[in-house]
Amino acid sequence: MNASNLRMAWRGLWRHPRRTILMISMVAFASLVMILLWGTVDGFMASMTDAQISVDQGSLKIRSALYEEDPAPEHGLSPEQAAAAEAALAAAGIEQYSPRLSVYGMVKSAYGAAGIEIRGIDPLREPQVTTLATRIAAGRGLERPGDLLLSEATATQLDVRLGERVVVLVQAESGPQSLAFTAVGFFASGMPTLDKGIVLVSLDDARRLAAWPGATEVVAALPRAENAEKAAAGLREALGAMFSVKSYLEANAMLASMIKTAKMEMWPMMFILGLLAGFGVANTVLFSVLERTREFGVMIAVGMSPRRLRRVVQVESLVASALGFAAGGLLGYVLLALLSRGITLGTLWASMTGDLAFPTKLYASTHGWYWIASLVVILLTGLIAAWYPARRAAALQPVEAIRDE
Repeated sequence: MNASNLRMAWRGLWRHPRRTILMISMVAFASLVMILLWGTVDGFMASMTDAQISVDQGSLKIRSALYEEDPAPEHGLSPEQAAAAEAALAAAGIEQYSPRLSVYGMVKSAYGAAGIEIRGIDPLREPQVTTLATRIAAGRGLERPGDLLLSEATATQLDVRLGERVVVLVQAESGPQSLAFTAVGFFASGMPTLDKGIVLVSLDDARRLAAWPGATEVVAALPRAENAEKAAAGLREALGAMFSVKSYLEANAMLASMIKTAKMEMWPMMFILGLLAGFGVANTVLFSVLERTREFGVMIAVGMSPRRLRRVVQVESLVASALGFAAGGLLGYVLLALLSRGITLGTLWASMTGDLAFPTKLYASTHGWYWIASLVVILLTGLIAAWYPARRAAALQPVEAIRDE
């Protein structure tokens, strides 16, 4: 694309401004939709995954292989196995990890009862891995034996106030076990299903309840740039068949499938949008060529080669596509920047997602590659769209074209 071709294409475009503005508008709309789709779908998927990992699940979990088949505390990690799991994490260079012991039971107050997961955590180490125990909406966190954290939703359901006593009952292998706790704080995770399904106690209290000295899992957090699946594979090799090691996505096949499907579906959608923009550009450029038949005939008659004329028409299409993309892309990124502050979806979203415990606030993504990928799609479709009109212009016979009315 030399400067003279660009100048001629620019003059040709603005000789008919309405037609050019229409073409630019079509490309701008397609660019806007492409960037918004990419940013929102990618961002929302990442929001759901990151929220689960950072708030509740951790990047990966180490469990006993037997616990995976039958999730009872007595099938969990023995103290020796838990120590071996932590040693393997340390040897792999993973510094943030914490043991947990989860058991299902019942929480009773003076006004009601609820079936729930009782999760025992290390109050000092767990906040290095997940943030649930630190999302305190009222009261304080776990500090001493006998402390218990309820969600605000569970506290409302059971009519429990700060400082009141609640009783936790579980069915251990040795028989029913119960302990009295004090509700010292209420947490709010932002994930409705999670808020209704868990209470937090200290790891030692959970061990007394479950009559099990070990843990049901060791949870680890990884830096964002590190590949969790690769880290899990290395730990599986180091620990052997007695252990089950899974990354968050490996343990949540439904979400992994949703993310994979969403990403696979994006490319056909982008192709369709690009095709629609391309048809609009092709139609407008072809109409321009037909309308300017006499002009092109004169240009060929005074010495412009058909090859150069073809290039000028193609450059017109590329310039219009680039202008349209600049307008649509800029608006798209402005909207993505606004959406990246978060969109609150409310209770309807929570009811639709069921037991997946997705957050009610999702964030769009603003990665620069959306801009690059969309630009490539738009310019390619613009170039392809101009192929036939440019070929038609180059095939004009000067005498016949000049006579054209």
